[in-house]
Amino acid sequence: MTSAEDALWQHRTGLLPAGVPLVSALEEMAGRSRSHVFRAIGLIDVTTGDVSPPRDLEVVDGTVVGWSPTRPVDGRATPYAWFAAPGFVDAHAHVSSVSDLVGLLVYGVTAYRQMWGEPAHRYTAGVYRARHAVVPRPWVATGVVDGPRSRVPHAATIVDGTRAVRQVIDEAIAFGFDGIKVYDDLEEPVFANLAGEAERAGLPVVGHVPERVPLDLARHGMRSTEHLYGIVPNVFRLPPAERWRALARELGRNEGETYAVAADFAGHFVCPTLTAWRARTGERRFTRPSGVTIQAATPSRRGAWTSAARDALRTDRPEARERSALVDRLGRIARVLADEGARLLVGTDCGNPFVVAGPSYHKELAELSRAGLGLGAILRAATVDAHEAMGWGDPPGDASAVGRANLVFYRRPPVEGVGALARPDGVMADGVFLDGDDLDHLWGLRLAAAGLDARAWPRGELDPPVTGAQREKETAGAG
Repeated sequence: MTSAEDALWQHRTGLLPAGVPLVSALEEMAGRSRSHVFRAIGLIDVTTGDVSPPRDLEVVDGTVVGWSPTRPVDGRATPYAWFAAPGFVDAHAHVSSVSDLVGLLVYGVTAYRQMWGEPAHRYTAGVYRARHAVVPRPWVATGVVDGPRSRVPHAATIVDGTRAVRQVIDEAIAFGFDGIKVYDDLEEPVFANLAGEAERAGLPVVGHVPERVPLDLARHGMRSTEHLYGIVPNVFRLPPAERWRALARELGRNEGETYAVAADFAGHFVCPTLTAWRARTGERRFTRPSGVTIQAATPSRRGAWTSAARDALRTDRPEARERSALVDRLGRIARVLADEGARLLVGTDCGNPFVVAGPSYHKELAELSRAGLGLGAILRAATVDAHEAMGWGDPPGDASAVGRANLVFYRRPPVEGVGALARPDGVMADGVFLDGDDLDHLWGLRLAAAGLDARAWPRGELDPPVTGAQREKETAGAG
């Protein structure tokens, strides 16, 4: 019998299967030049959102080597030709197909943290380094590390002592993982041992704050914490009927204390994934459980998404609004964390129901904006802070910076805020420039791979359009 580990290695090329039109397109694009000169670019400052005077960008073999002031022509100032920002980073992703990779690229996401890594993701990292296909740059955590009481023992590496901790470290290094993901049921002594061993090995620990580990210990032992867990409980471990009531009780009882805890997170990376919380509420202003969205999911996920859609459509509107109001309160916690010096990351938890790689990234930007963060703070979370959390530290975030050429281009400045960022006019991935036609082509192939017409979901939209007739049909079908 083939073991689960053997099966994973046999499917290591699963994200980039040979001969698939999407993969062929990405491979063809990888053969393009990675050296360019762009004139009159307004660089969007990722700390303020302000736009620099026009500058000329020089890229050599995929590396930004200079941003020089654009010279006037005939004594007249040169108008802007482009506006550019560092490529975005989805700091909490569960990529499971080439369609996910393309969705990220098309929506300006040039890197991602894979938060449940498998051999297929390490293989994709190899393809990126070898430049055999144009893909977002991956940072890959291990599969989840959990304790003997794990609720997902079939999918986790169970660690219960020193020998098991050492094996986790050895395997992470041997197979080239970038970090170690911990989960809810890791015991305190084992967590402390793992965090210490990982630090000595130069491997960051990320993931869920384990329920039996004191928050202070977790915060000091982890590079980043996810979903606001530890500050609020992981209510999704509870039966569905109890989840939102439990969150409401926790926030009602301890919200003031939660705000007080925020000061302890100064300098710590926190990835709230508000859009994933919102997607579970059933509140349909921001998440539409449509047939097109379900069809766009990776085939292996469609069953779970269909079930979630039925649950959402059965949830009465007042209940959904109450749940959504709780997510608004989580947004306020994220804002307080940022105000107190925590370093927020923009992550989606894509792969979970109604959280689509690419479009949902811009839903997360919108969530942070509604929570009260300004454009500069959001851009920093989406770029520079994400790179630092991954240990890269090389996004071209200001006019003097050099580094890998991962950039997102617009013909107009984002004066209207984050809503203007979802439809790039160009994306540069490791020096390969994809213009608007390229992005349209890739998005069309991505939809076609799901059996959808290009008109079913226009590029740049956060959700597919849903007509009144479609909404009525889907509601009826949920019964």
